[in-house]
Amino acid sequence: MEQKNQYIKECGICKINATCLCFKCANFFCESCYKFIHDKKININHIKENIDPFIPIDIRCPEHPEYPMHLFCINEKGN
Repeated sequence: MEQKNQYIKECGICKINATCLCFKCANFFCESCYKFIHDKKININHIKENIDPFIPIDIRCPEHPEYPMHLFCINEKGN
């Protein structure tokens, strides 16, 4: 039972079970928090991926699907 809990994904804002992932934000969200954050024009082009919060996922880079997703900071110019 405890092993299953390590896979539960929580919303990065409100900490309830996440239902989606935003690749640009590199964060998990519940539906309400996703809408709140992404209704703003600056985040309107972000990519949403629906998830099951209880199933481990293998997140792949959307631009390089042969590689797992790594989280790091980049500036808007891609440097």
